[in-house]
Amino acid sequence: MFGKGKLILLAVLLAVVVVAAGCGKKQPVQQAEAGPVTVSTAKAATGLLENGTLVSGKLEAESSANVVPKVAGKVARVHVDVGSRVSAGQVLVTLENKDLADRVTQAEAGVAQAEAALAQAQAKVTQAQEVIQADQSSLASAQARFEVAEANYRRGQQLLAAGAMSQADFERYELDYKNAKDSVNQAASKLQVDQAGIQVAQAGVQQAQAGLDAARAQLALARQAYEDSFIRAPFTGVVTARNVNPGEMAATTPVVTLVNLDRVEVKAMVGEGVINQLKQGQKVQVKVSAVSEQPFEGVITSISPAADPTTKAFPIKVEIANPKNILKPGMFAEVQLPAANQKELLVPREAVVKEGEKNFVWVVQDGRVSRREIQVGESDGKNMVVTSGLSEGEEVVTAGQESLQEGAPVTVKN
Repeated sequence: MFGKGKLILLAVLLAVVVVAAGCGKKQPVQQAEAGPVTVSTAKAATGLLENGTLVSGKLEAESSANVVPKVAGKVARVHVDVGSRVSAGQVLVTLENKDLADRVTQAEAGVAQAEAALAQAQAKVTQAQEVIQADQSSLASAQARFEVAEANYRRGQQLLAAGAMSQADFERYELDYKNAKDSVNQAASKLQVDQAGIQVAQAGVQQAQAGLDAARAQLALARQAYEDSFIRAPFTGVVTARNVNPGEMAATTPVVTLVNLDRVEVKAMVGEGVINQLKQGQKVQVKVSAVSEQPFEGVITSISPAADPTTKAFPIKVEIANPKNILKPGMFAEVQLPAANQKELLVPREAVVKEGEKNFVWVVQDGRVSRREIQVGESDGKNMVVTSGLSEGEEVVTAGQESLQEGAPVTVKN
């Protein structure tokens, strides 16, 4: 009985192994016989967009800046954090600046010293001018006395020659004349010397002024270096990134990223059939589904005069007021534009598969599919313009793309 039980157990195990082996071999056969994928398709056709044109893009802040320091230094204090609202000129980060403050103090002392030297030099000029005025007055007085003495001397000569004046009286006139003449010469000489002195004093003023200008320039440099230790906001906005902490070095990399969200913009591409219907300042509707089903009012602020060489479309910018800051950079936006007046190649919008910044369609040919990159233009929400990569009449998949692989067989069911 024991031997018979062993035989029965062995037979059961053998049967299990055979069944398991059979199941393992059957799965590949089932995959091979899975058959083609069922898809829906449509043909690329030339036509006009309906109900206006939709162009899409991502919201961007009108103003954004990666704020970097003007000079390298160790961070002393960070005054803001992510989400902080700041005003233009507000201090964001302070670098260690005690040595810079000391240089400002030294430079201010240098300016004060130079100003004192200039004041002293100017006082010397003023003093020299007063001396010259006194010299000129003395010379005028001496000249007047000389003129009187000279007249008396000439008249005495005549009287002496006529015998009407004694020799003694004439000699007094002659002495007065000589003394008066000497006085004029002395006053003139002193004036000449003092005039040379004022030139020296004026040269001292010029030298002192140059010293003051140099000291002020040094002070301006010191103050600018000190001011550069305060990293300020270039405009009013919101901090979106803080990249440094106290004690770290700040050099050439951004310490803070700042955006102004009071106005945002959409950059979009527009086809040649629409571009001439647009003008700068034109109001358009912009839908941002992530925020509201109701459209926002935008204004076209920029229209490129030339098409992009790759997409063959024209770049435009649409600005949107955002006083509550509810529109954020990176959000998807659709801009409603006037309908095109020129026929273009269209495919259903659902045929276009977007991956990152690229657009693809699955093209059906001879019962198999291949993925193809295309360039797209505007859309009306139903159809989308294809600017390159596809020809009229080619058949594209509109439903079932998620199950497709390159070269896979398909069955079309429309």
